[in-house]
Parts: sequence; C-alpha cells; structure tokens
Amino acid sequence: MIFRACLMILGLAVSLPFSANGEAEPTGDPLAMISGHWAFQSETYDGCNFGGTAYFAPDEHEGELRCELTARQTCIAYEWVVRQSCTARLSDNRLVVESEIEEFLVGEPSPSYWPDNFILKIRSSERMTGVLVSHGSHPTEFVRQTPGVS
Repeated sequence: MIFRACLMILGLAVSLPFSANGEAEPTGDPLAMISGHWAFQSETYDGCNFGGTAYFAPDEHEGELRCELTARQTCIAYEWVVRQSCTARLSDNRLVVESEIEEFLVGEPSPSYWPDNFILKIRSSERMTGVLVSHGSHPTEFVRQTPGVS
C-alpha cells in the first residue's frame, strides 16, 4: 500500500517520453531490452552502503517480467543480504519493480527491513535510473552486467 501511494506521489501516472531530456528513444521491445543481469546502487543518506544485483526474465503474463534481487545493506553496526522475488512491469515509460522478501542470507531477519521496490526510467539497454522505495525514496542506478566467459 505504501509503495502504491509513492507511485502516485512521484507522478507515475504522468507519461514522460524518453526524449524529454534529449536522450534517444530506446527501440524495440522494452521488456526484452531489460531482460538479463543488472547491478544496482542506491544512495540512502544514512551512512550505509546499499546495492546489489537483479535478474530480469520474461514472464508468462504479457507486459511483465519476473525478477530476483539480492540486496546488500552494509552499515557500521550491521549487515543484511536479502534475496527477494519480484515482478516488473512497464507503466508510463517507467519500470515498476515490486519485491517480496524470500530470505535473509546474511543478518538476522528483521521487521525493520522492508522489501526493496523500485521505479526506474529506462535510459538505454545498459542503464536505468530512478528511485528505491523503501523507508523513503532514494536515488538509484541500475547498470547492465556482462556475464563472464570461462
């Protein structure tokens, strides 16, 4: 419910075209362009480091991607690494990612750790920017990860 309210506050209902700030419009299917591995970093302004990885894949529901996040929050007194399942859908030129905590890989489970939801603008097939919506709104950047070759 809080996440949905933040969507309205952030003006997600207003369509902002990709070219509004002079950037080239992405071509092709945006959901196919997003599929794959990403790394993300968010600025939480609390003296902690927050980032992680995400994997997006096509879903059987049209217009959606299924995804999995692994988020790491490192602070002076504690550290959490949390695996989350998620769904992502396009809404008015934004990718809306809604997550659900699956398990705490590092750190004790805590009601103080909320699911990590995101509202992202697709800048290119290599970069998305926007906000982390969890305990407030925090600037976030997603960068595509290139799988290693062995």
